[in-house]
Amino acid sequence: MRIYLGGPMFTAAEVAHNLRLAARLRQEGFSVYTPNENASINDKSRTDITPERVYDADIRELEVANVFVCQVAEDSGTMWEAGYMDCLSKHVDRERYWGVIGFASDIRLRTNPNPLRTGIDNQALHINAFISGGLKCSLGVYLDEDAMIDALHRVHASHSGDE
Repeated sequence: MRIYLGGPMFTAAEVAHNLRLAARLRQEGFSVYTPNENASINDKSRTDITPERVYDADIRELEVANVFVCQVAEDSGTMWEAGYMDCLSKHVDRERYWGVIGFASDIRLRTNPNPLRTGIDNQALHINAFISGGLKCSLGVYLDEDAMIDALHRVHASHSGDE
């Protein structure tokens, strides 16, 4: 199974997290693409990298992936990629494109909402309903890395006849 690992990738911590998660997924036996590792679009010393070049490179990788792992965040690029894979899996080729699985690791999602605390005083984080609905209608959304990886194994087994 080929995975495209998407998510925020702009701070040193985000890059380190993505590289660690990609390595973990590879240890689990998956083939993984993450844009952080693509020097042709992420070498910051180059001046020939355009938005179109980034788009084309990542679209090519999405189109050879079976599953998009969407690290849920307010990152518009990640959400665009998730929507693209969702469209491929629902309207292009269900056998080739299996869908989008969400990984929502923000610890605030584990906080129960407090109806007595509204606005910024409520520590519970909310995911955009359209995004969470799309993830739930595709391959699901998980708050825990191990649970997400277990789900990936189940998805792979269901598409390879190993169930």
